[in-house]
Amino acid sequence: MAAHVRRKSGSKYLRLLNEARALPLSEQRRLRDELAKLTGVRLVRACTDSVAIRRGRKLADRIRAELAKSMSGTLDETMQSLRGRSWSS
Repeated sequence: MAAHVRRKSGSKYLRLLNEARALPLSEQRRLRDELAKLTGVRLVRACTDSVAIRRGRKLADRIRAELAKSMSGTLDETMQSLRGRSWSS
């Protein structure tokens, strides 16, 4: 069972949290990006330029066409034939 630790109102955590909230939005984003580097999880905004959007749409069309050719029964059966038995496990 996990024990919940109550933090003192003057703790470093709360002080830093309040200071972070007081930062301008651009600085909050910068801080979030720096903290993300520490956790091993990286958050990146989606690329919104027209070249990336066109490339994404072409890729989606190719995937739809491949699935349409391969559909033989349920989605589960199709994915098993394309990816193997453990595709959803």
